[in-house]
Amino acid sequence: MAGEEQQSLEAILQELLRLFSGSLDLAQTSDQALPEIVSTLTAVATSVNLLSISRLGGRRGPERGKGLIEQVLAAAFQTFGGEDPHPGPFEKAAMLLRGIAQAHPFSDGNKRTGFTLAMYYLDQAGHQPHHFLPAEAVFPKTIPGLFLSC
Repeated sequence: MAGEEQQSLEAILQELLRLFSGSLDLAQTSDQALPEIVSTLTAVATSVNLLSISRLGGRRGPERGKGLIEQVLAAAFQTFGGEDPHPGPFEKAAMLLRGIAQAHPFSDGNKRTGFTLAMYYLDQAGHQPHHFLPAEAVFPKTIPGLFLSC
């Protein structure tokens, strides 16, 4: 199952890159650009969730709370005292992944959605993944039940 899920997530990412090509302008860093960035990432996250549930299985359902997706995505771009606590693209991608996985704004598939959204963000920031690491390269095979569905 892990190999099939990996291939499906990669296919979903490729489809998103085709559908949302050029729609995210990360060169704009002003406060005026933030709503557009969050709106685009919200559309991508919602699309990822719908695609992953339809292809990999899971419960379909409404967003858990109105505006929750936007809230967790905007957190990656907030500043504190005029400073960006997450200045680099990898830090922001990590915040996007953590935000979706921890807040669970969707009924199901939150970890898959967060991971694929982070990969999309990194691609748009100029860090294209050449391939996904096989799960065996990251996790030892000795952990029972590791590859349960998300």
